[in-house]
Amino acid sequence: MGFEAETELLARCRRGEAAAWDELFDRHYAAAGRFIFQLGHDFTQEDAEEICQEAFLSVINNLDSFQGGSQFQTWLFRIAANKARDFREKQHAAKRGGGQVPLSLQAEDSETGLTLDPPSPSPAPDADLLNVERAELVREALDQIGEPCREIIEP
Repeated sequence: MGFEAETELLARCRRGEAAAWDELFDRHYAAAGRFIFQLGHDFTQEDAEEICQEAFLSVINNLDSFQGGSQFQTWLFRIAANKARDFREKQHAAKRGGGQVPLSLQAEDSETGLTLDPPSPSPAPDADLLNVERAELVREALDQIGEPCREIIEP
């Protein structure tokens, strides 16, 4: 798309023409998505989609600030890079506790005087019992299968 055609498309978007926005998205969404996906080896397809949607939402909200000193795609990619950086920072903040204050396991509750009792990573007793029962049912079903089929299923 030539510079003049792109400028006209952006002018139509500024006037609020829905078809112009559709055309703008169709022209640039896939390239922006690929650009975002390449920014981080740890981004999933869903992450890239979310970041791309955030970038285009920013374009919608800020198109009037685009002066045309660069190509539209350059401006879009700068927004996308910033959104990707923000997304990554949010992910890292969530991994570090998301701003929550850590609690000591020896700290006492001021109301009850009791210490924290964090949950065990082991399954709860009822879940453990259900797993044992399921294993028994699977074993019974395997016992009913003839030898040729059983060899395929059992290691």
